[in-house]
Amino acid sequence: MNAVYLALVTLPAAFISFILEGRRKNNPAASPLPFTWGYFVGMSGLLMGVYCAVMAILVAVSGNKDAGAAAAMLLILAAAWGPAGFYAMKRRKWAWVMTTILSCNPAWWIANTVYGGNRWHEFEGGQAQPISAPVPV
Repeated sequence: MNAVYLALVTLPAAFISFILEGRRKNNPAASPLPFTWGYFVGMSGLLMGVYCAVMAILVAVSGNKDAGAAAAMLLILAAAWGPAGFYAMKRRKWAWVMTTILSCNPAWWIANTVYGGNRWHEFEGGQAQPISAPVPV
């Protein structure tokens, strides 16, 4: 199961977070502090939300007698993970806290508490920050 999580969430989230950080650095109005970990946390949450939604659909069509309850639980997780991950990338405080709690991982809680505490002043309570500046191709 760890290999699946590594392949489907961790590696794509890391790859995308480095791309987003590169785009952010090209923005002249960007903060000089990197936000790679923030993008990684947000992208991990967003990917988990997408995968939970896909799994909910697969479970629902599986035909098991308990499929309804499992699909409902997966949809609840998708509704919590997906938006929280997206808005964590936009530096919203509530989303950062929610993605940290939803991880159910004490090491992740410690890392995000330290990182979030150091960057809390950059997070916006209600104002969305752009994820990155457009980059010409």
